[in-house]
Amino acid sequence: MKNQERVRVFIGSGEASLVERKVSIYSLRKHSRRELDIYVFNGTHNAIEHNDDQPYLAPMSLRVKYRNTTEFSLYRYLIPQLCNYQGKAIYIDSDTICLTDIGELFETPLNGCDFLAKRAYSTEGKDLWGLSVMLIDCQKSNFDLETYYDEIEQGLYSYPDLARMSPAFLAHHHYQIGELDPLWNVFDYYDNDTKLIHYTNLYTQPWKSHNHPYGDLWFQYFN
Repeated sequence: MKNQERVRVFIGSGEASLVERKVSIYSLRKHSRRELDIYVFNGTHNAIEHNDDQPYLAPMSLRVKYRNTTEFSLYRYLIPQLCNYQGKAIYIDSDTICLTDIGELFETPLNGCDFLAKRAYSTEGKDLWGLSVMLIDCQKSNFDLETYYDEIEQGLYSYPDLARMSPAFLAHHHYQIGELDPLWNVFDYYDNDTKLIHYTNLYTQPWKSHNHPYGDLWFQYFN
């Protein structure tokens, strides 16, 4: 039997989200039928934690680090470089629970796209993308944060344009983005088809509040 590629999962996090990332990791390992290589971006310390190894410094300049809107917003763009521009990798935010085998997402065909993300829409009707869960072709996706911030400072586009891969950003960087199955990034809702639930409402997240309608689900993974 041919050896399967190890599933690489990168999680955006920081010291302020220690509890939820542990729960997220538990959910990933609980349902996976394959070995996982889990990398945690600890934005507090500008570090990467791979499985149970010692953390090491992330290749992110302080200029970029201090432009993060959360502790970890920009770290997802380091993934292809960290994977030596080879193979595939998954990115997820830490405030998520995986409810099925993450290997299914890893094996999703990219069909020539650079990465898959959740399609979102703005009030202006422009195509926007939610990057809180991504499947990335590391060979094709060459993200360059230093260039992006040079261009933001030049006024070519804004940080929100980068964060949502808006048409203004894509006019300068022609990434081919495929649509992620939305069941892999379901915001604050759960049913039997949900593959990954993302607790996005900062005021009702189960580890902060008792009134999330699917808070009990999160506590099933609080181990």
